[in-house]
This record gives sequence, structure tokens and C-alpha cells, in this order.
Amino acid sequence: MKLVTRQVCAVVVTVVAFAISCGDDTDGDLAPRDRTQPPNVLFILADDLRFDAVGYSGNEVIKTPNIDRLASEGMRLDRFYVAYPVCIQSRATFLTGRYHHDGATVNRGKGWRIRPETRTVANWMNDAGYVTGFIGKSHLGMRPQAWGFDRVPVLVPENRHGPWIEHINPKLIVDGIEMRVPGHITQILTDAAIDFMVSNKDQPWFLWLATSAPHVPYHEYEDYPYTATEIVATPPPGWPPNQKLVSGRGVFDWPAYYSTISMLDEQVGRLLGRLNELGLAEDTVVVFISDNGIQLGSHGHMAKAIWYEESTKVPAVVRWPGKTKPGAISEGLTSSVDLLPTLLDIAGLPALEDMPGASLLPTLLRGEPTRDRIYSESARLAEQGGGSWEMIVDERWKYVRINDQSEQHLYDLEEDPFEQRDLVGSPTHAATLKKLQGEIRRR
Repeated sequence: MKLVTRQVCAVVVTVVAFAISCGDDTDGDLAPRDRTQPPNVLFILADDLRFDAVGYSGNEVIKTPNIDRLASEGMRLDRFYVAYPVCIQSRATFLTGRYHHDGATVNRGKGWRIRPETRTVANWMNDAGYVTGFIGKSHLGMRPQAWGFDRVPVLVPENRHGPWIEHINPKLIVDGIEMRVPGHITQILTDAAIDFMVSNKDQPWFLWLATSAPHVPYHEYEDYPYTATEIVATPPPGWPPNQKLVSGRGVFDWPAYYSTISMLDEQVGRLLGRLNELGLAEDTVVVFISDNGIQLGSHGHMAKAIWYEESTKVPAVVRWPGKTKPGAISEGLTSSVDLLPTLLDIAGLPALEDMPGASLLPTLLRGEPTRDRIYSESARLAEQGGGSWEMIVDERWKYVRINDQSEQHLYDLEEDPFEQRDLVGSPTHAATLKKLQGEIRRR
């Protein structure tokens, strides 16, 4: 099946027409931006994108020229970890700046939800004078207006049938009305994002663009062909070197996963190109991150929700023209709880003393590290062994405990970056283990 980038210009439901404006509309005269205003912020959140499934990571097979260009023009955060490697809880942390155990979400009986009284990044960006927009996948059972977002032109409906989201001719909520929209979901969301940027080009804006790519179901596109043979022959850089990579139709469909990523990359290119055409590129901070990674067979696991690098470490790029050094690479530890304080810093708002994260501006502006360890947590899936786990990672070590030390793991990421040797029972490393056991809550 061949899908090409298309503009969704109008959708009609019964007798009412709802328009999603084309990204190629004429914009009229572009007045110069007031340089005293804070920069726009475009936050692009990918879905299930492994840290090593982009070209700039050293992946020799995947084609992601636009994401790679973004990295070459901004700063790569190569040790960015999510606080909870599962879609719902991870997104809640990005939105609230809080860990799951600190109350980012609450289970209302129909799944995890952000607590109604919890302020989100949208509330604070509104305080700073931004027009705030949310487009795409919320995955938290609520309308983003309840989190403070001013405008929600296109929203992915709450999924009623598990993790599978319609990618072709999907049902979407357009201007508050659920309807079926022709096209591919990622292209449709990008059209809406471009329309938001055009509509608000003369004032500071903050746009949260949450894609559903490359989450299952994957698709193969004629424009982005991959073969199992080439992927098996050259696995992604994070693949354990002594483990065979299996690829084929079904759960291990690496060619379709890669093809979906390349399609997402095309949409990133459209967004970057439109910023240039609107004269907004120099006034816009672009952040590209994934909500979590995915194992896809690494260490014998298919899904995420586990502590390995393939699930917890994600690609992260920040481009801030005139601020971040083009092509800079940070190896400092960074976390998803750091996003909100960073955005508040960019917006000129005061720091929040009760938040666990730290602003990344010292890293982005001067390459200075901002933390000496990161913390992550999750509930392991039944097929992964079950149990709730916690993890800390410092410059060298990764320590994991399950159900308050009923099971523990220790990895030397400096000597063993692929996490092949569990050192938890090694007498040589007993002192390190004891030290990390005492520090797991000190983050």
C-alpha cells in the first residue's frame, strides 16, 4: 500500500462542515516577530520509538533525515530516560512534572487519569502568556481542555479496544466532534499542527503534538521500504550483540516498524519546513522525544514496561536557535521529570520548589550536567515476570529492585552497556550494591 502526504482540507459530517486547514494555504504578509516575546515551543512526542531507531544514533539502516537534521541543528540528549516506560504514566509525567508514585496519576476505575487538582505544563504556559494547543493522542481518558490547553483542534479518541489505534481513515475528535477523517493519522495530525502554527504565528504559542507513531499497528509504505534481511544483518545499535534478531510478519515486524518511523520523519520534516516558511524557525524551540522505547525482542521481551535501556532510554533532541550549539551532544543524565521545569525556565517563569525535576537550561546552553542520577519505575508485565520495580541510574551503574528487594539487578553500564551481566550477586560489587540500595529514593 502506498500512502503519500496529503492535505485534509475539509471533513463533512451530516450537514455540518468541519475544516482542518491545509498546511499549504497562503498566509499573507508575515509581520516580523517581536523579539522581546518568549520563544514558541513545539513539543513533538513520538510513541514507542527506541533510542536506537533513528539515524543519528548510528543506526545504519533506518532513514530519518529530518530527525537527523534536527539533531544536527540542536542538541542531542543521549542519556534521556523516562520516569515510567509505559505510555499513560509516561505522558502524565511529561504533562505534570511528577513521578507516578508522587501522584501524577490516580486510578479512577476506568484506568489511570491525571488528578483533577494537578496543574500541568499548559496551566503554567498559559500563565506566561502563551496560546496553548494539544493535538493527537492523550491516552489519559480526559479532554486536554481539563489540563488547561486553550485549543484542541484534533484529538485521538480514548481507545476502547486496547493499544490498537486506527492509522488509516481514523476516527478522530475534530473541534469536539467525533468523526472519521480520510488519510493517515500522523499526516492528519501534522496538518492540524501546521494550521495551529499558521493561526497563531503573531503571538507566542506552545503546541503539544502527540503522535501515535510508531506504535502498533505498523504499516509498510512504498516510499519507505525495508527488508527483514537488511535489518537482521545490521541490527540497531542497542541490540544485544550476542542475541539473534528475529524479524517477520507479526509481533517482530521490524520492516514495518522502520517504515512507520520513516513516515513519522517525513512529517517532522513538514513541520520544520513550515516553521521556516512562516519565519518562525528562529523563534521556536523544537523538542523531539518519545514517551518510551520498546523491546521488540531485545532480552527476550516484546513490549516495554521493563527496565532495560531499550524501554527506558529514548531519543531526545532540543533545537533552540541561538541558544543550543548546533550538533551538540550531551551525555549527562536527563529525565522526563525535567521537561516541565525546563519549559518554565524557557517561558521566564519562576522555578517550582516542590517539583522533582531540574531545568535543563545549564545543559542546553552550556553543556553542564544537571543531575547525578535518574529514577524510573513501572509495573512489569505478567509475561515479563510481574511485580513493581524501581530503578536508579548514575554515571556508571544501573540498580533495579522488584517488590522491595525480593528481586534485584545490578548492571555496569560503562563496561556492559548491553546489560548482559547481572552483577547483583557479585562479592566484588557488594559495596556498590549497598550504596545504590540506600540511594534509590534520593533522586
